[in-house]
Amino acid sequence: MSLVGKWFSEGEEACYQEMEKLPDRVELLMSKKEFMEKKIEQELLVVKKNSRINRPVAVQALRRKKWYEKHLKYIDRAVEALRSAHEHIDVVNKLSDLIKDIAEEQEGTQDTPDSLHTSVCFGVEYDEDELLAELERLEKNLVESLFESDKVEERLSCPKLSPTASPSHPAKTEEDEIEDELEYLRRWVNELS
Repeated sequence: MSLVGKWFSEGEEACYQEMEKLPDRVELLMSKKEFMEKKIEQELLVVKKNSRINRPVAVQALRRKKWYEKHLKYIDRAVEALRSAHEHIDVVNKLSDLIKDIAEEQEGTQDTPDSLHTSVCFGVEYDEDELLAELERLEKNLVESLFESDKVEERLSCPKLSPTASPSHPAKTEEDEIEDELEYLRRWVNELS
């Protein structure tokens, strides 16, 4: 089994184990919620009892009450999230099946060497000598067309300027463009070999 497949299957097992624990965790959080509500009621009694007699004790009780209320909100959110997760288990199951399918596909493709895979993808293998010969013919055609464009330019009385040309940045001529294309082709051929 591939590394990815193992990782997903381990994650899937952990996910199922966690899903099985959801109802127990909801019960635990509900009991904590009841405990916090009782504590809040106790702190309110302390506040009422000491509000006129002992203000520092009443203030401390209010602080504890606020702390319990804050954690009660966290518990409510956690219970809501767990219930939502429990309701959406079917989505998790579909995702799990999809992950299994992906892992199986990756396992099958890892057995194939890269060179064989690329030749199968393109469907045809090319001979490097034929490619280089064709590239030389293309370069020769480009050079010939370059000479023809020089002859045409000699016949014209005014040079061509692009609308964006300025004295500091002269416009690229066709020669420059052809030279750039030739350079690109040379780099491309060198990368292939």
